[in-house]
Amino acid sequence: MPSQSPAADPHEIELKFRVDPARAEAVFAAVAGEDGRVRSLSATYFDTPTGVLAKAGMALRVRTDGKAWVQTLKTAQANGGGMGRGEWEASTSGPKPDIGLLKGTPAQKALGRSRKLQPLFTVEVERRQAVRLVEGASIEVALDRGRVVAGERSEPILELELELKSGKAADLLAFAADVRRAHGLALSFTTKAGRGMALKAKAGARAVKFRAPRISAGMTAGEGFKAVARAALEQAVSNAERLAQAPGPEVIHQMRVGVRRLRSAISSFRPVVADRRVAALKAELKWLTGELDQARNLDVLLAGAYRRATRRKADPTGLADLGRQLRLNRTAAYARAHAAAESERFRALVMDILVWIEVGPWTRRKAEGAAARDRSLADFADKALGRRRRKVLKRCGDLAGMSREARHHLRIDCKKLRYAADALSALSDKPRRVDAFINALKALQDRLGELNDIATGETLARGLTASADIAGTTDWAAGRLIGGETAREAALIQAAAEAAKAFKAAKPFWD
Repeated sequence: MPSQSPAADPHEIELKFRVDPARAEAVFAAVAGEDGRVRSLSATYFDTPTGVLAKAGMALRVRTDGKAWVQTLKTAQANGGGMGRGEWEASTSGPKPDIGLLKGTPAQKALGRSRKLQPLFTVEVERRQAVRLVEGASIEVALDRGRVVAGERSEPILELELELKSGKAADLLAFAADVRRAHGLALSFTTKAGRGMALKAKAGARAVKFRAPRISAGMTAGEGFKAVARAALEQAVSNAERLAQAPGPEVIHQMRVGVRRLRSAISSFRPVVADRRVAALKAELKWLTGELDQARNLDVLLAGAYRRATRRKADPTGLADLGRQLRLNRTAAYARAHAAAESERFRALVMDILVWIEVGPWTRRKAEGAAARDRSLADFADKALGRRRRKVLKRCGDLAGMSREARHHLRIDCKKLRYAADALSALSDKPRRVDAFINALKALQDRLGELNDIATGETLARGLTASADIAGTTDWAAGRLIGGETAREAALIQAAAEAAKAFKAAKPFWD
């Protein structure tokens, strides 16, 4: 892959937490060490009619405290693998954005000839803030309470922010970990701009998909890992937050995908991040995946095999009873997933992982994997993707003669390669080859996924029939469901074999 050097961005480094409204003021006073000063802030966010800035991962606002106007551009991530977000801030003369102030920022290139900006939504907050000096670092503590308003729709905002004004990111992380532990808080990656855009689009608590991080070939492998791991963690945590607001199949699915992406990144970058913390963190991530699995599997069974069985109209009474039992089980599985997402164990895990990603033992100068960590990301990616691809090709034998377990392992290897390709494809200068490779891989993964759904659904259905609470008619209906899915298996195996053939022919985009 070609080499290029990332340009340094001005950026902010901050962490934010969800706060219980009943404890918000007390938590702020305890963290800030004083009552703090209060400011009323009003901000309007802008974009083009086609959402050019949002599509590029940027947010543009003009804010006032009643005395002065400030225009701010923020990017979703800092350039060069750094923690935080890119930020360009300048005084302006009024409530409308000044295009001239965007010169030299990423927005200038993104906007191109699109000069028409329109207001999208407003954010009104009362900010209580103070500055703490911690281990030589200056950290601003702010409690924001207010609303985001888009037309006739609005949503409350209440969050505690810790922003590093001077000092090291490690100082902010250590302070944030102490604050989180002392007050049982939950990290949040949902920005005010993100809330406003979701409200504007009437998306509400819609699931958050993976946003590929900004990476470049000039990064080191360690910097690349940080960017990829943070993006996966953000996906998982954002969906955990939405799980409490509006649980649904896609939210569960995307939270689970975020966790799996993170586990896969740790595996793909194993030579880089090997340290004494890895095993414990991987075990906790595996626990979390297990808390989500049952809800996801029942969602898939009800939307797939069960729905197909009802359309065949075989044994409608037994199927209705089976459906009721499946939905009862899914309600319990959702309660389990929600409990995990709101648990202290999960909140502590998120903070532990973020600290480990940024300043864990693997980042130290004389760490075990320092040589691998400090090599070029482009060189590391070529070898990591090649290794993942060879593993898939080695398993892609005779799919018809494979056991279900062997197909399951092939599917997992496809998924790991897909996650790595999604995250690292930005390093390639061959976009058509990227698309062709990922599409071929996705087709194979999807067919293998359908086959795995059959095996998982059969296990769930047989588990129900083994229960003493299940009536004979439901037992029969479960058998019908399993039989109907088994009949699809041969056709799906043939489709998977065709997809495997196409994948083998797809050229790697990193050569």
